[in-house]
Amino acid sequence: MKLDPSVKKKYPEFVIGYAIAHKVKVEKTVKELEEEKRRVAKEAQQKYASIPVLEIPEVKAYREFYKAMNVDPTKVRPPAEYLIRKAVAGQPPSINSLVDSCLLASIKYWAIVSVYDLDKAKDTPTITLAKGTESFQLIDGRTVTPALAEVLLKDNEKVLTAYAVGDARATMVTPQTKNALIVAWNAPGIKREDTEKALATAVDYAKRFCAATIEKSEILT
Repeated sequence: MKLDPSVKKKYPEFVIGYAIAHKVKVEKTVKELEEEKRRVAKEAQQKYASIPVLEIPEVKAYREFYKAMNVDPTKVRPPAEYLIRKAVAGQPPSINSLVDSCLLASIKYWAIVSVYDLDKAKDTPTITLAKGTESFQLIDGRTVTPALAEVLLKDNEKVLTAYAVGDARATMVTPQTKNALIVAWNAPGIKREDTEKALATAVDYAKRFCAATIEKSEILT
């Protein structure tokens, strides 16, 4: 994966990392992962249940980053905010074993971890800035156009995800996914080391709960 220098120029505190996972086994549920979800949700409840979500510093950081990218966080809720609300409510993510592994790492360390079917991407995906003209279909079927200067992950044909509006249907993880691109990124105010921990945790979960073989893992600078 590559990082367009324009991204760091505009958002100097932005941190992005990735890992390539092969031979993944994507299942609806995995007993050991379900146990880990309950443990992480309990930790979140103990730490954040008594704090208004909008007062959590990390939630504030994501909301401010959305504003910097010309996205209204009151209309498009940052995933970090959504995930912590669900965890505190005792409802951790339940999509499939690989996606859940990544989202669980997000809950633990606040950096957003997403995952894409690598076989559906063309050439080397690149982190860049939206020009305000790139339309694509979300996982839920809606067609969206990211805001000008929103951070994007693209291959040479299409958008894989837009930071604020969400992931593309074209590269979503399914039970047929065998090779995956795991991506971790922060918002300014979320520490680099937390992004590193989130990526490392997602990699560990992918190995433990999805039988993944990791080819590469790195933070881009």
